[in-house]
Amino acid sequence: MCTIHAVTLGLVPSGGDGVDVALVSERTGPNPNPNTNAGFSRFRGIARPVGNPTVGFTPDVYGFSEAWTHNTRGSVVVRAQSHPARRGTTGPFSASAWTLHAQDATGAWSTPSRVFSAQRGTEVDTPAAGALMLPQLMPVGEAMPQVFGCAGERSDDGAVRTTWLIEALVGNSTLGTPTPPTIDFIQDLLSGDDRFLPNAPGPLRGPANPPSPRITDRPGLPIRDGSVQCAMTQLQDDVRTRELHMLAVHNGVLYHSMANNFSNAVSNAGAGSPLPRFNTVSTWGDVGSALGGGFGRILDAVIVARPRAVHVFFVAQTGNSFKLWHAVRFSANGGSWRPVDDVLQLNAGHPAGAGFPFRIAAGLCPQQEDPQNTELVYTMWADPQDVIWSGRVVSTSREWLPGMQGTYSPIFDLSRLMGRNANPAQRSTINRMEIGTRPFRDDARAP
Repeated sequence: MCTIHAVTLGLVPSGGDGVDVALVSERTGPNPNPNTNAGFSRFRGIARPVGNPTVGFTPDVYGFSEAWTHNTRGSVVVRAQSHPARRGTTGPFSASAWTLHAQDATGAWSTPSRVFSAQRGTEVDTPAAGALMLPQLMPVGEAMPQVFGCAGERSDDGAVRTTWLIEALVGNSTLGTPTPPTIDFIQDLLSGDDRFLPNAPGPLRGPANPPSPRITDRPGLPIRDGSVQCAMTQLQDDVRTRELHMLAVHNGVLYHSMANNFSNAVSNAGAGSPLPRFNTVSTWGDVGSALGGGFGRILDAVIVARPRAVHVFFVAQTGNSFKLWHAVRFSANGGSWRPVDDVLQLNAGHPAGAGFPFRIAAGLCPQQEDPQNTELVYTMWADPQDVIWSGRVVSTSREWLPGMQGTYSPIFDLSRLMGRNANPAQRSTINRMEIGTRPFRDDARAP
């Protein structure tokens, strides 16, 4: 099934924050009229586990993402959640943290992983800031499946927030009693080895020297810390084709960097064990310039992986017009960008662009008419306009409506599926959306 994840931030009459609710809408199969109907169900609350398992009294969720894979006992879903956390040891729950859970083919959920955070310990995180720390889960491989993620954590020396590449390891647990994922921290994607801490304290004291070959000054300026988006590509089980693509918007410019050459470094400068990681990282490149320029100020973007390409949707502002653009970067021949598409012109939505800013989410889903193949599904949303639009991008041109031919579907209005409160004092706003897939419902069995 195809899923739309949404996290809403409730506003209470006093003007403070209400409950931050995690919701899901599902598209379970073929639709009587897939050309003109999105086929998604009304949004409902996600099944437990919900929120920070160490808090207990609040179901608040700042962001959540899911990925599924398989092992010898069947399908396994990994769920990542970012949620409130205590500031310090006795402070209020105004910080943020994240955890992972696993769900097996019976629908049973595991206990949580350890709690991780990019917090220094004394900082205050808004729901939007907490959502940025959420692990973005990325499954690759077929016969040898793996689930990676880009997650918010502190740099090795603890100086800044950064984005780490992690692997979520899911064991072959007995059906009905799944074990929680264990997390392997692979590398700091923004600091490289520049913030390596010699002889790091802990139960297993850290090495005195950084790995070799050393990664330094990559991807470099303008983004050296914080959170970036990620997508991992890989052709079947060929690790030689594995690439990690990073995307970020900074001061109205869209940047891209790629990591490849996933191979063994040597820990502790030759005296330690092999350390598999990406050993080549490119500097940040200006995507708008690579696509020919003239897009105006970039406001939001999302990246989606296929086996040997990445799709990038980005929202750009020129004057009072806001457009959605779609570009594709192929892995062959050192990486090349396909000419960009003006989505709102091709989907018969707003050919001249929308008159208000909006945000974008996108992901791969089973094709509505042919679930063995995939299609791109995207959503656009805006507050306080109460707008939630969705569209499909298929591989082969088709006739959607009389006189409308192409790979972009008509735009679908999903606003009615959210059930927004008409009272402005009790309204909820959408903090985050994601598109994904699932082999079974998250509430298939009570926890």
